[in-house]
Amino acid sequence: MAVSNTIDLWTLYIAAIIGIGNVSLLLVLFKIYWQNYREIKSKFNLGLLFFAAFLILQSVFLAVSIVFHGGFNRGTGVILIINNAILFAALSILLKITW
Repeated sequence: MAVSNTIDLWTLYIAAIIGIGNVSLLLVLFKIYWQNYREIKSKFNLGLLFFAAFLILQSVFLAVSIVFHGGFNRGTGVILIINNAILFAALSILLKITW
């Protein structure tokens, strides 16, 4: 029983760390989009700013939920790791093609 609780706890911590990485990538993207919007003033760049802002909010709330509330239910740590890892990969690709 204690091993299961320890594994659940570690998976939640790993998910939170990946979530913090997602927030970091989003902040870099937001900065790039803001600089582009200041130069170009296009609706597309404004849309990218809103997109990044909402994803930042989502990632922050998810990471805070994981850290302070222990996730959602027992056994959700692996699902959160997979979700955050997929988001991290997608944001890394987006950052690579944006930069």
